[in-house]
Amino acid sequence: MSELALLGGRKAKNKAFPEWPMYDDKERRALMDVLESRVWWRTPGTKTLEFERAFAAFHGARHGVAVTNGTAAIEVIMAALNIGPGDEVIVPDFTFIATASAVLFAGALPVMVDVRPDTYCIDPDLVEAAITPRTKAIIAVHMGGHPADLDRLSKIAREHNLALVEDSSHAHGSEWRGRRIGTFGKAGTFSFQSSKLITAGEGGMIITNDDEVERLARSVHDCGRMPGEWTATLSMVPITGSASGKALCSTCNSRAWISRLSTGTRTHACSIDCWERLKA
Repeated sequence: MSELALLGGRKAKNKAFPEWPMYDDKERRALMDVLESRVWWRTPGTKTLEFERAFAAFHGARHGVAVTNGTAAIEVIMAALNIGPGDEVIVPDFTFIATASAVLFAGALPVMVDVRPDTYCIDPDLVEAAITPRTKAIIAVHMGGHPADLDRLSKIAREHNLALVEDSSHAHGSEWRGRRIGTFGKAGTFSFQSSKLITAGEGGMIITNDDEVERLARSVHDCGRMPGEWTATLSMVPITGSASGKALCSTCNSRAWISRLSTGTRTHACSIDCWERLKA
């Protein structure tokens, strides 16, 4: 075996990583269109709505709700699912802190279970063992773009009447048995933070095929207003919310990235396949 690079041997990688994030005239034109329109607020604007629809459609979902970041996406969906004090949500113990902190933010208890050593995704057997009468949801994290076992998790959620939420912050465009992730449960959440496959520097998205979940999530993300209404009072809204809608400029950046996502996902899938073969 040759000498380790750490001890003066030959480095395994000599070529620099590509510059990140990437951009070209698509992002430049999109940003200038919004800047020059002077419509920078999402409510009267159209760009965020266009991105929501395009991103949801790309993943086979009917609805998309853009938010400020991936953490806010999970917080909003916890509120939309009416998860709160006294409830338990099963989460993996190997994930970014936001998966659990969003549950705490809702006033509920995150119940951590271990991940599978072959995928680093939540172990369905341990999920089922952790269910109690207080359990209301399961959050599955598709770690590093590798989908969790959505067959088993969907079955467990159905049998125990639990909401399945897919934390897909690493998994834009990933597929499970030929179907894009994010729509196997009640909702999927995504991040557009600077290290993600689609990035606007920061941002997030919720996708769902459940009309009621979309209606409530959209209300939560917009100060409790119901969709189509400009005002909100404590007497008229069914659920409280915050201003966690996504800014138009970052939305433009994100939408331009959708055209690159299929290529990026294929490259990411090849990287995962190489890693799997190296582990074998």
